[in-house]
Amino acid sequence: MVNPEETETAKEAREQEHGLTRFQEKFRRGLFWCLEYWRELFNFRFDKYMIIQMLPGVYGMLLGALVLTIIFWCGIAFMKNFWLGLGATFFAAPIAFLVCASLLRALLEFYLVIFKMAEHVDELVGLRDTVDRLSGISDTVDEMVAVTRRIPFWKAITGKPSAASRRKVPENRRRRTSDRADTQDDTNNET
Repeated sequence: MVNPEETETAKEAREQEHGLTRFQEKFRRGLFWCLEYWRELFNFRFDKYMIIQMLPGVYGMLLGALVLTIIFWCGIAFMKNFWLGLGATFFAAPIAFLVCASLLRALLEFYLVIFKMAEHVDELVGLRDTVDRLSGISDTVDEMVAVTRRIPFWKAITGKPSAASRRKVPENRRRRTSDRADTQDDTNNET
């Protein structure tokens, strides 16, 4: 028989072990992110856009710096006057944080849009090269069509009648044929 206390302790041990492995995985990812950030920060080739990958980290760092700056100025206000410090803490600081954080967010989103547009322009340049290469193919196809029109037996192979075989029926002959058809219809109607 299984002891219920044993299973609960085993579950707790497994949960702690699982939580530890999750923490270790997050720590490894964070460490990798930091190393990648420093490596790309000192990359003087500028072969890829670092800001796109680092935008959340940059935003977090700038928000932290904003909070520390506001706390510093609130402390200075408290040193000058107690009531000035209270006013700065409860009125000026929240408004300043809201305005600065909103401007910061708008600026970073603007940068993100600019970098994404640059990536799309790079793709369009690649498409333009492809289109230029394909336009050369269309010129070659046009040349081949011109050559095949000059081949005398080509029309016989394709089954298209030549201009010489498509003679026009003279106008007076067409009239006679249509007159005969009309007279035949009249005779058929009379009988």
